[in-house]
Amino acid sequence: MIDQIEKDYSIYYPVDVVNLTLSLISLFLCGLMLIILIQMRKDRKKMGWFLIGISLIMCGQTFQLVLETSDERYMIHAAFARMCYALVAPMFTLYFIETEQESGEDWDHRFWLMVQFLITVLVGATAILGEFGFFTGLAFLFQYVVGIVMLLMSSKSIKASMSFVIGEIFPIGAAIGEMTYEEIDVVGFGITMLYMVVFFSYQLETDREILQSQAELSEKRVSLLMEQIHPHFIYNSLQQIALLSDEDAKAVKPAILNFSGYLRRKFQALAGDSMIPFEEEMEHVDMYIELADILPSRKFVVEKDLQVTDFKLPPLTLQPLVENAIQYGIGMSEEGDRIRIRSFTEGGYIKIQVIDDGHGKKTRLPTQKAYKSVGTENVRTRLKLLCNGELSIRKLEQGTEAEIRIPEG
Repeated sequence: MIDQIEKDYSIYYPVDVVNLTLSLISLFLCGLMLIILIQMRKDRKKMGWFLIGISLIMCGQTFQLVLETSDERYMIHAAFARMCYALVAPMFTLYFIETEQESGEDWDHRFWLMVQFLITVLVGATAILGEFGFFTGLAFLFQYVVGIVMLLMSSKSIKASMSFVIGEIFPIGAAIGEMTYEEIDVVGFGITMLYMVVFFSYQLETDREILQSQAELSEKRVSLLMEQIHPHFIYNSLQQIALLSDEDAKAVKPAILNFSGYLRRKFQALAGDSMIPFEEEMEHVDMYIELADILPSRKFVVEKDLQVTDFKLPPLTLQPLVENAIQYGIGMSEEGDRIRIRSFTEGGYIKIQVIDDGHGKKTRLPTQKAYKSVGTENVRTRLKLLCNGELSIRKLEQGTEAEIRIPEG
């Protein structure tokens, strides 16, 4: 078998030049994608499988370059190159499975992984036996035909799957070429083109999502502005400060300064989309608490248990939750007078909790429900768009627990 595949490498035939050129192009394209992927911070788990696939392609192309420039250890290098290419398909399947699961779909991915790994073993067996050409090409053809069948049986629409289908054409064509003419060795290039098509399609989709998120964030900022500036709250605050001038003149100036500081921070937060330090958001919270304390409502106590403070979060995410707890948690209940603010790390997340011991599930006012719904929905949207965070509200038998979760790092 070795005698059959050995050739005079002092002479480069046109097909050798084509193989060598496509291998170099493939390495360059894979290196470009690798650099971009390493710098990406979004979808790390999904793109991690993609990165492993690219690394395998680069390993296979490196072994293939040795084949095109020297006849030493031909069989070993050829077998390693084929094994690297064969392992790419399972990595691509894992990438596709993650894509499906992100959209909420859960299907029998174990079956497809098992099929791909079985074909990988088949490729390994043909490589070890030195059966390059038709049989190896046939095995690669099976891998990517299985990929197309998997796409068609998934929940993705034809339009959403178009980049996958177009990309699959390249390795299928390369496999057919190897089956037809064993001197052609372009399977690695075909797989590279599949990854290029899918990668740039992913980038275009990501850019589209960013533009959509920016537009949605702008709309939410207007909504948040209208929701956050409550004329009745401003009126009540000014009226109570005026009453203080008769009861405690010395308290008027601090109250006015606190009120102006509160409004200034409110407008600053509404004007920008950037993340701010947690301490800065807490200063805004403290200003609101001091302001709410002078209003003619039930007195309350705020407890703080801040185990972690060195992180950033979107502005106006914690303050509205504290405001809800004061006005609608204990403010509209004859029971409860305590609000607790906690921050800690757990399970890879920074968690911030606002817990009151007010009415809890005993909500009765439709206006209260409508206001809290608008306020918390704005908070939830800003968390999602700015830091991929989450907000959950849990009604207790007595009280409410609001929790913000922000991924660490």
